[in-house]
Amino acid sequence: MEEITYLIANYNNGKYITDCLNSLHQQSSPNWRAIIVDDQSTDNSLQIINSQLTEKIKFLKNEQNIGYTPTLIRLIEQATTDIVGILDPDDALYPEATELVLQAYCEYPEAGFVYTNQDYYNEELTAKIGSYLSSAIPSGRTSLMHGVGAMRTFRRSAYAKTTGLDPSILYAEDRDLVYKMEEVTPFVFVDLALYKYRYVPNSQSHNPQKRRLGDKNHRRAYRNALARRQITGRLDTPRSKDAGILRSTTRLAEPGRNQEQ
Repeated sequence: MEEITYLIANYNNGKYITDCLNSLHQQSSPNWRAIIVDDQSTDNSLQIINSQLTEKIKFLKNEQNIGYTPTLIRLIEQATTDIVGILDPDDALYPEATELVLQAYCEYPEAGFVYTNQDYYNEELTAKIGSYLSSAIPSGRTSLMHGVGAMRTFRRSAYAKTTGLDPSILYAEDRDLVYKMEEVTPFVFVDLALYKYRYVPNSQSHNPQKRRLGDKNHRRAYRNALARRQITGRLDTPRSKDAGILRSTTRLAEPGRNQEQ
């Protein structure tokens, strides 16, 4: 079985990162490792991270604050496994996340991107407050018309076929990544909530100014994807010169999985 490396870009998440790292140590599969890159945190992140390090976790520090996307690019470059997954330091994984994601890659070796559902939790990560119910992208549609949840994993060998993440797409780098990956590799959807998304009221995702910028850059990433795919006309009936967009494959949920954890 292959291994996965979780990529953790940290900036001032000392309050939350212990839950994130504990969720890694609680994985049912041992086939994981992690890389943390700290982007010049000013809180107690370094102290917390250093107390949690094991041989499975590599810790690096940026020499200066460079921002989230450049830090994520560095993480991708530093990984030594082909399969990687983005794990935000204020979020966490369910114990079976690694096992089921790697199983999906094993069952669908042609796939270069595997994504899952997610549950929303309160700030203390003690109570589930909602779920993000995604689905496999239907035949004849693309990610331009279909959402992908927070747990995004991919093969670096497939990522290398893209132009890579664009640091100028602030607060919409997730959509930029999904659009680009869809253009080079098939997707697989695991129909289970394997990711715990922590609702933090004052986080950047809930900052009105940053949300406006994120919406603007999402539209830019969207337009860039249309241009790369040479799509014209209405998106619900696109006329595309690019017949190479690869479709998703559904992987069914495991029987008996308790979604109410």
